[in-house]
Amino acid sequence: MLAALLSVGYSFIASSAEQASERSITLGDLTFSNHGTKEVKGQGELDLGADNYYFEPTFLRGTPGQKLKLEIENESSTLHNFSIPEQNVDVNIPRKGKVVVEITFPSSGVVRFFCKFHVSRGMLASC
Repeated sequence: MLAALLSVGYSFIASSAEQASERSITLGDLTFSNHGTKEVKGQGELDLGADNYYFEPTFLRGTPGQKLKLEIENESSTLHNFSIPEQNVDVNIPRKGKVVVEITFPSSGVVRFFCKFHVSRGMLASC
């Protein structure tokens, strides 16, 4: 149901995300701390920021089946995490540290990733 909900609302969210940064977007019972959208079709790598309870960019646009290597830099002094349960990804990002993960855009075109420590503070995103 979550994937279907995200799929239906994704075009609206991505469009809104391009126009305004640093505002919350609520879809169903999920609230995203919005820090922009990045088009990544055809790219193999991307730098992703993790800071005080948000990912930047928050929304990634790719193609189904596309693999993307993310170098995630935690710019804060708080321990964060990058999780995608459907892809068996669960990686802690040390304070002021970096990690590299590879994700695959699903056939639905939408997957949610989040910091398992700070979901309640809006630290979730979608690609």
